[in-house]
Amino acid sequence: MIKQLQGLFLINLLLFSSCMDHDLASLSSDVDVEFGLAIPLIHSTTTLGNLLPENENMSIDDDGLLRIAFRQDSIAQIESDSLLVIDNHEPTVQEFTVGAIELPDFSTNMSVVMSDLTSNLADVTLSSQIAEAINLSQSFGSAYFPPIEPQSGGTYSAEGSDEFNSVLISEGGLNIEITNNLAIDLSELSLRLSNSIDNSEIGVFEFSNVQAGTASSSNIPMEGVLLYSDLKMEIINLSSPGTGSSPFDQSSWVSISNDDELTIAIQGVNLVATQGMVKFPAQIGPDSTFVVDMDFEDGAVIDFIDLAAGQFVYSFDSDLNTTLKLTLEIPQLLDEDGIPFSEIIEIVNSGLVTNSISLENYKFDFSSSENQLQVNYSSQILATQYYVSYDEANQISLSIGMNNLEFELIQGYFGQLEEVIAEDILDLDLSALAEIASGITLESPNLIFTTDNSIGIPFEIDIVLIAETEAEMVSLNGPVLEIASEQISTTSFNSSNSQLPELIAINPTTITYSGSVISNPLGNTGIPNTLRPNTNITLGFEMDLPLHLRIQDAVTRDTLALSFDSELSIDMIQSVKMKLHTQNEFPLDVDLTMFFQDSISGVVLDSLHVELLQAAEVDETGKTIEARVYDSNISLNANQFDALLNSTKTILDIRMNSYDNENTAIKLYTDYEFIIDAGVLIELKIEE
Repeated sequence: MIKQLQGLFLINLLLFSSCMDHDLASLSSDVDVEFGLAIPLIHSTTTLGNLLPENENMSIDDDGLLRIAFRQDSIAQIESDSLLVIDNHEPTVQEFTVGAIELPDFSTNMSVVMSDLTSNLADVTLSSQIAEAINLSQSFGSAYFPPIEPQSGGTYSAEGSDEFNSVLISEGGLNIEITNNLAIDLSELSLRLSNSIDNSEIGVFEFSNVQAGTASSSNIPMEGVLLYSDLKMEIINLSSPGTGSSPFDQSSWVSISNDDELTIAIQGVNLVATQGMVKFPAQIGPDSTFVVDMDFEDGAVIDFIDLAAGQFVYSFDSDLNTTLKLTLEIPQLLDEDGIPFSEIIEIVNSGLVTNSISLENYKFDFSSSENQLQVNYSSQILATQYYVSYDEANQISLSIGMNNLEFELIQGYFGQLEEVIAEDILDLDLSALAEIASGITLESPNLIFTTDNSIGIPFEIDIVLIAETEAEMVSLNGPVLEIASEQISTTSFNSSNSQLPELIAINPTTITYSGSVISNPLGNTGIPNTLRPNTNITLGFEMDLPLHLRIQDAVTRDTLALSFDSELSIDMIQSVKMKLHTQNEFPLDVDLTMFFQDSISGVVLDSLHVELLQAAEVDETGKTIEARVYDSNISLNANQFDALLNSTKTILDIRMNSYDNENTAIKLYTDYEFIIDAGVLIELKIEE
């Protein structure tokens, strides 16, 4: 009977097999067929591919080493236009007063003939005596001239300068020279000069002891005097000894004529007028130099700006009623031939003149004037042929401004300008590592930031990279990026200079980046900065993650179908052992658990845990030398064997750890395999 049951059980066990290939000979070589059976149960081969998820960023080196790599050429840009903005320059307005004008010297003569003088004497009797003396002299060749006691001598008109109608004098003087062509000496002579229009006094001139045939002069300052062109001269006091006290002393008699005259010459010398009605003389007008500060960033010292476009706008406004010839010069503004800007403008009469000049192909040269335009302004007042009103407070207003400036090149030192890299999310999905295992620590990750700087300025970028999960946050904490001018620069973040391994190890759900950019981090080194339009700094990154790692609890599962149909009673079984043969090429320690599952109910009926399977030995490069092979027999208890008989599936739970995982890093190659072959050894009870 026992023999028949053994045969039936053998047939049933032969039906108990996995869906995988197996080698029966390897499991039955040591079985005593008289008392037991060796049945192949499981064959499973786990490759590295079983551990790795599908991921487009994963690649394989020529030697089979796996790595994950990411690249993004541009995550941030700093545009040249944001670094040094040349705003429209608000008009700079300068006002100039014309000030006092210099009048041309003038001279006018008046003659007081004897007949007029005689008729205007206050002493009528004396006038008759002088008239009689003139008659006697005409008849006899000479006559006695009576003395003239002090008295007025009449008022006489004169034309002043024809260069003005009226002026208020602030400087200069008026000279009067008298020439005594009378036959007698003058003891005293007082003249009062007045404006005819309002009889306002200009000045009084005193003369004494003016001998016949001689001249004498006197002058007065004219400051604050209103002077008209129509003048009058009043002889307010005249006295003369005549020819003596004795009419009978013929030796003193003189020849007397009605045409004898007293000549009065009036001269205006170095007169300066502050207002009036004048014919403007040609002369130099206001001139000045003023400075326009260019509005650049703080600390920027610009040497040159080559302009591509823009407008220089200027205007002159004058309330001076004559023609002005104005010259505007800006030494720092050069045309394409290197000639400083110069413009001559005429303002005819009072009014506003506005003009604009295209600055295309012009250049600002600040090499000798730090960030400043020097504006030289000068004027000429052209002569007029007619009278116009004038006041020293008349103004000339100069306005200059610049609009819509565009540059081809700026050179100088731009200072330490700061720009902000706005916070954003880095397009970096590290979930592939999380799918391999939760405890991965990469040994040699490398994050390279690449900056393509087409701007002629060195920069420093302080990049802030923060990885976060719901539970924790890690900052990169790496070095600043040193960016050379007009070069492509790279900065590497790795385990020696940052917290990159720690950042990756938390399997972050989001990684954010931000930062600040500063120009000329070393200050002014003497090397000029250059800036051109449409240049920029482009920041990109590459992350290279070779699977050189420390790993904790990397898990893979293999589900195998079982079919075990038998009526054999458990009472017929003396013992059951699991025969296990493993080949481990992974440089990882393996914990193996087999779960016996009813696929219909999904219930795990029981399990079998296998002790630690040690990692394969590796060479100096970290590559496996040969597989670690284990053979063992594991006794199954009744519950485990019952579960085995009633299971339709077995689940292989393969859990891998790097040896001493906190300290030892291993490399993962694609050709590693972990092979499990398992069967059961059944010993039946023997009844005599």
